[in-house]
This record gives sequence, structure tokens and C-alpha cells, in this order.
Amino acid sequence: AVCTEAGMFALRERRVHVTQEDFEMAVAKVMKKETEKNMSLRKLWK
Repeated sequence: AVCTEAGMFALRERRVHVTQEDFEMAVAKVMKKETEKNMSLRKLWK
């Protein structure tokens, strides 16, 4: 998921190479999605 997101960030800026910054933004995005997913599951089980 992280590599795909990093590639998408590069493509959106019309680049053919993925940078460290792309990976950092991708990790942040994936971690945010996981946190939101966990929050909704916790609400479901309460």
C-alpha cells in the first residue's frame, strides 16, 4: 500500500521517479487510514 501511494504522489506531479518525500507522505496517509479504520471498529464493538 505504501509503495503504491508513493508512486501515486509522484505521478500526480508528473514525475517518473519516486522520492523519499513521496514515501514519507505515503506512510503518513496509510497510517492515517489505519487509525481511522481502528477507530470505527472500536465504536462498533462498544
